[in-house]
Amino acid sequence: MKFTYHHLFVGALAAVAQPVSANIDIHFDYRYDSAGFFTGANSSRQSILEAAASTFETRFQDHLTAVTSSGSNNFDIRFFQPDADKNITLTNFSVPADQIVVFVGAHDLGRSLAIGGPGGFSSTSSSSDFLDNAASRGQPGALSATQTDFGPWGGSISFNSASSWYFDPNARTDESFTGYDLYSVAVHELGHVLGFGDAKSFNNLVVNNVFTGSAVHDLLGYDPTVTSGHWVEGLQYGGVETAMDPTIAQGVRKHFTELDYAAMKDMGWQVSAVPEPETWGMMLAGLGLLGWRLRIRQHKAHKAA
Repeated sequence: MKFTYHHLFVGALAAVAQPVSANIDIHFDYRYDSAGFFTGANSSRQSILEAAASTFETRFQDHLTAVTSSGSNNFDIRFFQPDADKNITLTNFSVPADQIVVFVGAHDLGRSLAIGGPGGFSSTSSSSDFLDNAASRGQPGALSATQTDFGPWGGSISFNSASSWYFDPNARTDESFTGYDLYSVAVHELGHVLGFGDAKSFNNLVVNNVFTGSAVHDLLGYDPTVTSGHWVEGLQYGGVETAMDPTIAQGVRKHFTELDYAAMKDMGWQVSAVPEPETWGMMLAGLGLLGWRLRIRQHKAHKAA
């Protein structure tokens, strides 16, 4: 499997209603966090990644099969090492059912805020069933001639250790801040790990730089432009900017919009519906979540490559 990575460059959205049940579990692996960006004295930052992961865990209802290296069945994963400018391979790797592993770390990325994407794998197994499972994780559409689904083991995200970050102690609230919002960037890069702009089931829907997925079309009433694995710069839904366009400015919080979710649905993820307003109201009361408000861009964002 080929794997690519997207840079989010230095450069609001409505917080959508989310049910509390989940099938997938995004597991962060910090073994390549050699700079201590998320570990040691900075371990509190891990809660920001967990909050970003819940964006997908609370809406994705897929069941992913386990991939277990054993005997002659070997599963060797390849990914971009998050604390260095190189690719790395881990041999005889295993992934539990319904889990997606994301290796995270940080180093100086220059102008990029972060780099993220799904990993690849190789195997010398003689079992065709093992190979099919490794490639699809039980998602039949990921094995079709024209892929309509995606079943990743995971991938990696590298954050820029030299950027001016805002580390939100409570990502459930929106408030004024300075710097680049780690939560928003993490959500964006997780979108790439989960296939936005990378999975064949996504790219099979792109024709002449236009995304032709039916769920997206139903929301917008037209087929939007995509560029370099992102929505076109500034694409909005419901009057707010999408999470998966290529830039973000300082002092801006972005959440995944229903348009972003629709693209994930089009590429094969089983995305749960938003609860009815009265159900969401009860959830807000029970969880103590605060409402959302729009933010004003205070800094001009630069285009991503």
